[in-house]
Amino acid sequence: MVIMNKMSQKKLRLGWIIVVVLMVIVAVMVVLNRAWIYDWARGVSYRPSGEMAAIRDKLQLTWAGEFLFNAVQPELNEAEKFNENCRNDESEIAVLGCYTVGNIYIYNIDAAELKGIRELTAAHELLHAKWARMSDDEKVALVEPLTRAFDVNQFLADEISQYDVGEKQEELYVRAGTEVKDLPAALEKHYAEIFKDQDVVVDFYNSYIAVFREVKAQMEELANEMGMLRAEIDGKTASYEAELAALEVDIANFNSCAETAGCFNSEWEFYAKRNMLVARENNLNALNNEINNLIDIYNVKVNEYNANVLEGRKLQNMINSKAEDIEIR
Repeated sequence: MVIMNKMSQKKLRLGWIIVVVLMVIVAVMVVLNRAWIYDWARGVSYRPSGEMAAIRDKLQLTWAGEFLFNAVQPELNEAEKFNENCRNDESEIAVLGCYTVGNIYIYNIDAAELKGIRELTAAHELLHAKWARMSDDEKVALVEPLTRAFDVNQFLADEISQYDVGEKQEELYVRAGTEVKDLPAALEKHYAEIFKDQDVVVDFYNSYIAVFREVKAQMEELANEMGMLRAEIDGKTASYEAELAALEVDIANFNSCAETAGCFNSEWEFYAKRNMLVARENNLNALNNEINNLIDIYNVKVNEYNANVLEGRKLQNMINSKAEDIEIR
């Protein structure tokens, strides 16, 4: 009977040891994976709006991508609420979204002209959230392929130039993942952890940015045409004024000669010189009409240019949560 009790006590101690060990293991796992557990808890409690759920679906996220998306609980905001959440008072550019205090906020730009802008913004901020969860080693491993992507796509230089040195790498990572196709294999593999098809995200970028690029291209083309027209008008005007001044002198001399007896040797000489002056005057009138036609064309170009300026301003106001709610005419 005593032997049985001792065996029972040994089993009991062994059982407690196992329990303690398991508790320690669980505790260690919780500590090591507390970020994942925190994301999981936030994700299961996330209830996106219908619009936000539609945006999530359009991004074609992987399981890991959707897990992260739900964890950061993206939210569409109207201007006032968005400015409160993103606090972009000191920003010199329009802010479309932000990842702050573990949450994503997206300015609700529901404009037909800017199709894809909300989806692109959601993907952009999602990659900021991904970057925040990456280890230093993971970030270092992406330096070389990101540098290669940067070298090939120089438009990124302007986009990240406004950021501090410490932020440039992160912003390059985010923009490469949302604005560039045909990336180095290491980057393609990395972004495939989040997006089933990263090209879909880039298509959203190209869809909305194309509107801005078209307006800019039209303005540049019109400015070039206006410059050439202005040079042609100035050149022809200078010629016209010089020839007109010379003609006026010759007409005055002709009239003076006509009033002087014997100045012309014959009637034939009189009419010949007169006809030459008339022909010069007609040529000047034709040149003047040509200049006026060029001025009319130039003014049409100016009106088109100004219309593009207004269109550009309208588009900028659409993406600027701090823009005044005014009608641009």
